[in-house]
Order: sequence, then structure tokens, then C-alpha cells
Amino acid sequence: MAPPTRSHPYRTPSPDLLHSKNATTRRKTKFFNALAHNPEKKSNRAICKDCGISEGTGRYWKKEYQSVGERAKKPMRNKSSVLGRKSRVDKSICKMLCSPTRNPVRMEQYEAQIEYYNLPIKKRQLQRKIKEHTKNGGRYKCGFVKKVISDKNREERVAYGLDHEWDSIFGFWDHIVFTDEAHVDHTSMAIPLTTREEGTRNQPENIVERPPLKGVRFHIAAWVSW
Repeated sequence: MAPPTRSHPYRTPSPDLLHSKNATTRRKTKFFNALAHNPEKKSNRAICKDCGISEGTGRYWKKEYQSVGERAKKPMRNKSSVLGRKSRVDKSICKMLCSPTRNPVRMEQYEAQIEYYNLPIKKRQLQRKIKEHTKNGGRYKCGFVKKVISDKNREERVAYGLDHEWDSIFGFWDHIVFTDEAHVDHTSMAIPLTTREEGTRNQPENIVERPPLKGVRFHIAAWVSW
């Protein structure tokens, strides 16, 4: 007599109830096959009783099968989005690094901040965690302070405009030439970076003064007249 095989016991699920346990693939497959091949026109309650599940579970499985198809025959567990071990940097540390009042070295590189706070992680993981725990936080550009015209220059310009407000174009303004010039220095054009959240560039704590000119590389002049 041939020895018994292992295939037969695994084709028939246990008749015991689940009792809040996760169903096996064999039990769910048997239920779906009973629904698909039902020549006796059994009710859902009878099919659920034959498969050892409750009527509510049968309705849920049927809806699940209609939604995802063959995948419903396997245990539907939520896939983990976090792989690997738990990070040593939590949300509070990421919020602190993006705070202008709590992080005095947020203008420095990530490596310098890791060394300053003695964080047990590398630069790549710190970048990923700051982006995850804040509003797309990272190393972004600062805002520059706009150049404000001096009070003396403003008074002179307003007085000149009031004095010649009603002068004609031909005979006065066509003889006036307006000129302007600009000095471009590549060292003052580089915008510094800071650790902050996305969309906070124009906040006062993220605005810095433009550095002084160290030399002139380009001199631009323009004029216009009527």
C-alpha cells in the first residue's frame, strides 16, 4: 500500500471557527469556490456555515473578492511602508532642526549639524527624516533683503517730480536722459542655504542681508529718453 501523501490534508480547511484569527488561503479559496459553483442555489448563510465562518465575514470576503479579484484569496494584510529598524531620529528632533530659534547652526551643512548635536545617523537618513516629519523640510535658499531707497534720495526724487510735473514732453522731457547702473559681483550673488520647511522663505527669520561686494566683475549701465 502506498504511503499517504501530504497533499490531501492541505486541500480541506479545518472545520473549526476562526475566533478572530486571520483566515488561511485554503479557507478563503473554498468559500470563493462554493460561491462560484453553487448548483444547489445555497444561501450565503449556508455557504458560510459549511466553510466555518460567520455570515458577516462571508459578506466581507465577497465584497473583497469583487474589489481586488484573485488577491482576495490570500490573507489581506497591510504592507509595511517602513522597512528596516526604527530610526534614531524622531519627529521632535526634525522639528528642532528646522526651528530658527532652537537651532543655532541651521545655516551649516548637514554634516556640521550632525556633529554639533551628536546625532547617531548619517546625512542621507537625516535628509529623509526631515522631509518625512516636517513640511518637506530640507536645505533651501534664504530670502534676501530688498534694497530700500534712502530718505534723502526719496525726498530729492519726489521734489524733482513735483517741480516738473506739468512740463511738456517736447521741449523738456525729450531732453532729459534717465540713467542707471549696476555692479555685479559673483560672490554676492550666491544665496546661502538654511534648514527650513518648504514655503517659509519669506518669513523674517529666513531672510538675510546681501553680503557686501568684494569686487566688480561686470559693470552695466543703461539710459532712456523720450
